[in-house]
Amino acid sequence: MLISCDLEPESLYVVVHDLIRLTFPGSILVKGDNDKAEINIQIKMLRYDGIIKLIGKVREVNNTSQFDDEYSIEIGEDRKAINRRIRRFCFKLLSKHQNKPISSYGTLTGVKPVKMIHRFLDEEYSREAMKSILQKDRYLQTEKIDLLTEVAFNNRKYLLNKEMARKLVSIYIGIPYCPTRCYYCSFPSAVLKDYDQEILPFLKTLLTEIKLIGNYLKSQDIKVQTIYIGGGTPTILKDKDMSTLLETVNINLKSDQTKEITVEAGRPDTLSLAKIQILKDGGVTRICINPQTMNDKTLQVIGRKHSVKEVINAVELARQVGINQLSMDVIVGFPGEKEEEYAQTAESIIKIKPENLTIHTLALKKGAKMAENDGRINMEMRISRVEEGAKYFSNILRKANYIPYYLYRQKYMRGDMENIGFSQPGNICIYNIQMIEERQSIIGLGGGGASKFVKPDNWSLTSIYNPKDPKAYIKSMPDLLARKVDKLMGLN
Repeated sequence: MLISCDLEPESLYVVVHDLIRLTFPGSILVKGDNDKAEINIQIKMLRYDGIIKLIGKVREVNNTSQFDDEYSIEIGEDRKAINRRIRRFCFKLLSKHQNKPISSYGTLTGVKPVKMIHRFLDEEYSREAMKSILQKDRYLQTEKIDLLTEVAFNNRKYLLNKEMARKLVSIYIGIPYCPTRCYYCSFPSAVLKDYDQEILPFLKTLLTEIKLIGNYLKSQDIKVQTIYIGGGTPTILKDKDMSTLLETVNINLKSDQTKEITVEAGRPDTLSLAKIQILKDGGVTRICINPQTMNDKTLQVIGRKHSVKEVINAVELARQVGINQLSMDVIVGFPGEKEEEYAQTAESIIKIKPENLTIHTLALKKGAKMAENDGRINMEMRISRVEEGAKYFSNILRKANYIPYYLYRQKYMRGDMENIGFSQPGNICIYNIQMIEERQSIIGLGGGGASKFVKPDNWSLTSIYNPKDPKAYIKSMPDLLARKVDKLMGLN
């Protein structure tokens, strides 16, 4: 669907385009009037004598909506405050056209909405004051306010104070290889074709980066709180190479402050008793076995090369070896899955009793094979089905005494949806909290590793990204390392 955005001034596009994409998912937006557009959105802002007037219209073939509003500019009102007013206006205009709120998250379109709750708590706002602001200023519905607040209170005690945030960091290590490419995946991973030619040069560079970063951290008395080895599929490494990686991590990064070491073992077909024992012996405290669904038919459709039985076998091996922390991922929204399939997955997962379970709602991104066919699916029907599935899983987990402890949304995520991590009480994954709430610097190593350097004075951050392509990573590692060290120097 083509949507023309006829906005005056044109700079309004930056302020409202995400709300328009949210309302019409999968659409293509163009600036200015366009005769070929199926929907035309007009917003005009007039400013005079301390007054801002906004005039809006949404026009489709058989449906036209109009809405006007004006308000006085308050003394000292900055650009951000004015933009919030414009966003509220756009929300009202689009909601009027849809005959319902375009999102229960109101005007919030950011991927980490819980951060706002923590900012309120930092300033000692009461629950009532937070709720009032979110309802009146951001138009959130009560159920979302309650959810965000619950998550914030469940994870707040794990956030660092400003002093500790200067002396404790977490580490992400990216192994950007997978045995196959899932049809829904857009992550920066490469299908492994030649182990010796691809993995070995990459691993050599990665081990060097780990050692050099470790040396610098020790020289500054900065310690590592959590370590997360992700991908891709890290367990694609051969046993001897996995042992070498973990030994290097333990010698150079682990300290008396390290609370957890997590390894993504997302593909159960890459696990064996010997490999899980290597993980255990290497100090790994948590592994992630990610079935995505517990329906064999769906696993075939999405390109996973394992069965439900293999998932269960991998879990049994992990428990046999003594892995006491198990995380799992489930994705809601795969083609063909409805309540019957959700029930099958939920029942199977509850029997496994993972300490952590994250419920993802399928949001197809550019680069995913499945996205090529997304336009053929009735969008509203798919969104409704996904929302129903997410609520179903949430209810099941709460009944099983799991608590929500981290939450994030994806860019332009539609309607009521979010990704939520649930945990059995006392088994929260600290890395997940630090990554999402951004109150701690995360140093990203390896392919596609994202580094976030947090300044505790005001909790602002800057980012550095390692290349997704392993060859580009190998080539650029020395320069990236120097930049990371420079950012770390700025913490103190």
